[in-house]
Amino acid sequence: MMSLQDNQGILLNEADLDAMVVDIDSTRAIGRARDPVTEFREFHGWTLDKLDVFETYLKLYRRVAGGGAFIDAFAGTGHGVSATRGRAEQRDGSSIIAAKSGAFSSLHLVERDSNNFQVLQRTIGALPDQLANRTRTYNDDCNTVVPALLTGNELDSTRPCFAFLDQESTQLNWNTIEALARWKQYEPPATMTGRPKMCKVELWILFNSHQAINRLWPHDRQKYPESFSPETLDHIFGCRERWWDLWKNNEPASALVLRFAEQLKELGYQYVLPQLFNDRSTSRPQYHMIHATDHPSAISFMRWAKRNTDGYENQQLPGLVS
Repeated sequence: MMSLQDNQGILLNEADLDAMVVDIDSTRAIGRARDPVTEFREFHGWTLDKLDVFETYLKLYRRVAGGGAFIDAFAGTGHGVSATRGRAEQRDGSSIIAAKSGAFSSLHLVERDSNNFQVLQRTIGALPDQLANRTRTYNDDCNTVVPALLTGNELDSTRPCFAFLDQESTQLNWNTIEALARWKQYEPPATMTGRPKMCKVELWILFNSHQAINRLWPHDRQKYPESFSPETLDHIFGCRERWWDLWKNNEPASALVLRFAEQLKELGYQYVLPQLFNDRSTSRPQYHMIHATDHPSAISFMRWAKRNTDGYENQQLPGLVS
């Protein structure tokens, strides 16, 4: 692979990629919009930033890991509407960005809401045949569809796979993440400077740290005792033992982000990076996007994509905003 360049010259050469060792860290972030049952999803500014990062990232991803599979667990309608200077503008959602990128030989789009799913099917049907024919849609809960997909014959375990887990709130079950992580095992390179022989499914996960989690994990426990929801936290983390010590020790909600990232590391991912996304207009934190991968180039590509969109850059922990 050749060195990467931006408009200011060489960004990362082979030596940079091989030497890159990244531990769990964090950054600024973007947030997400509500998803009404309408023909289009409403895109706020922070959502568009996230999609811009994703689209830019796939331009480089295609060069190294193209030809594999893409899983969108919360595909929505495939489109959204953004308001720019008072004018509504239709924008592509994650599933259409992935389809148009040319990075994937098969795409698997899951949407539980029946109304959104009908629009999604029309959106996919309007794509050129070569794109539409490689796309499969599923009108069901991703926590049911994804594990079944992994045990079926639709995916090739010898090819790369990228899963975009862009949940609205807390719909994603930890068991689904675990199934994705265990579908393929990481095989280290033959030499320290080589590339991995096999990588697990690459994940980009929305962790709703500053909307849903803050409601479930009240800062003032005596004032808002009814907010605490252990059953939902069990669903997010897989079992109570994985987060209960944080509650007993009166840790802030931000500690849950680090714990979630640590669990991904325990699944064997070589690199796990949480990034906090803020509302650009108010600077208020919205949620974290957590990138989990085994490939060092994926880390550099994501950094490059962030730097070339809204300028987001990773920072070392601590630094998670509570």
